[in-house]
Amino acid sequence: MFGIVAAIYASFFLALGQGALKKSFRDFEPSVAFLFEALLGLAIWIPVALFMGVNSALFGEVLVYAILSAILSEALYFYALSKGQLSITAILIGSYPIYTIFFSYLINGERLTGTQLIFILLTVLGTLCTYLPSKLSFAELKKSGALFWPVAAAVAIGLSDTLSKKIINRTGDYSFLFMLALVQIPVALTYLAVEKQKIGIIVSETKRNFGQYKFALLGSLFSTIGTGLLWLSFSNAFASIASPITATSGALVILLAVIFMDEKLYVKTAIGLSMVFIGIMGISLYAV
Repeated sequence: MFGIVAAIYASFFLALGQGALKKSFRDFEPSVAFLFEALLGLAIWIPVALFMGVNSALFGEVLVYAILSAILSEALYFYALSKGQLSITAILIGSYPIYTIFFSYLINGERLTGTQLIFILLTVLGTLCTYLPSKLSFAELKKSGALFWPVAAAVAIGLSDTLSKKIINRTGDYSFLFMLALVQIPVALTYLAVEKQKIGIIVSETKRNFGQYKFALLGSLFSTIGTGLLWLSFSNAFASIASPITATSGALVILLAVIFMDEKLYVKTAIGLSMVFIGIMGISLYAV
């Protein structure tokens, strides 16, 4: 049951992080916020992992899985976001729990009951329903990579979640968090280089205009906490169960926007949120 609770809290913090980061993107490139997240991950995860205990016996193997996670679920994810219509990209990437369930069945041997599967699929479909745009741009769909890269990212995230769960089962969640915190730094630096951002300029601008970066820092903090809770949920529940719950963060972002920013609640959004709520309640009841 702890894994379900951790997944729900992970979704909540990831939603807060996404909301704040989305606002910060109006002022500068996403790679800057990602750098803040990587640095905060280093500052938070490393001491917590060392305090809770790190298994150093399989560090080499954990390093390989951490690198795969950073590439498959982070680098490819950011690249896919730059392709095509954002609303279409979001719904395609948001389908990753489906692939997590598939790969978890093949690789980790996770077996769900029929009741669990019904509530999990209800959660996934509800999440995708909230992402569904009111209008689709077919011109955008014709662009090169507009469909391929988001789908590739969804498959990659599903595979990454499955592989991460596999190594977490063997070494523990804090060992994986420790290594992932280290690996995120070179990934963040690479992302900065791709977007041609200079670290020196970022540091000086942050000091000079700290208020401008408050949403990026706050969003990165929430995302760092949410990501840590995500891996804790993976260590205490099937990836097939935890992944769909944590994926509802996007739906929560929409719900928070409706509550606090007076955005319009569309019928399809209300239906999707209702499905998510029923799905999570059902997963919680039939987790064991």
